Amino acid sequence: MRAVMVCSLAMFLVPVAAVGAPQDPDVRIDPRADAAMRSMSDYLTSLGSFRFHGSSVTDVVTHDGQKIQVVAAQNVELKRPNRLRTERQDPRMDAVVRYDGRQLSVYGKRTGYYATAPMPPRIDDAVDVARRRYGIDAPAADLFGEHPYDTLMEDVVVGRYIGLEPIEGIPCHHLAFQGRDVDWQIWIEDGERPLPRRYVITSKHEPTQPEFGVMLTNWEPNARIADHDFVFQPPPGATRIELLSLTQPRSGRRGGAR
Repeated sequence: MRAVMVCSLAMFLVPVAAVGAPQDPDVRIDPRADAAMRSMSDYLTSLGSFRFHGSSVTDVVTHDGQKIQVVAAQNVELKRPNRLRTERQDPRMDAVVRYDGRQLSVYGKRTGYYATAPMPPRIDDAVDVARRRYGIDAPAADLFGEHPYDTLMEDVVVGRYIGLEPIEGIPCHHLAFQGRDVDWQIWIEDGERPLPRRYVITSKHEPTQPEFGVMLTNWEPNARIADHDFVFQPPPGATRIELLSLTQPRSGRRGGAR
């Protein structure tokens, strides 16, 4: 019986005909996976705002090759066209990051330190700058932009439809994608609200293949969120510090707002 099940699963995972660009015959994506991704992308971009809770697990690799999982909790609010707020708690930080269409701010609740930096007016560009220049990322940030499908599928060469699976009791389409640099999986809610419910990324070119995974719960599509929630006002007694660029040499007292 076990041999039959393994054989059946192996047959199920074979990719079907491509729906990718005709000029790239190496791209092979199951039409069911492509349709589910497009449906999710169209739904997310149709929302004027949303709020959700993220529970993430990130693999951190030690110098001797052991993988340590860091668990974090995040609350995320987005309001289009260019408002984003995320609160993150993990063993190292308790911080609030806000983007108001002009400025990024980071405030550490434990330390009272805060830092700000100018940002582009588009949320896609701001997320990219925050990630590349300052190492600041929101959970599953690639889902927030103007065209999530284009962003997520840019590097995909193989896409598989695994099946309908329950995530916290909610039937979800399980999709698995292979890229040139990373592999990733996503679980998308079945029905009229094709929301992402789970997202896992594997860095396959690293020897230990570390993973990042996040559960996305407590969704509130078209949530009522005031603009002032995204504007940072330093609390009394807060101390301003410099937001250190990843390419900037350290000198004096600088650092993140943990």
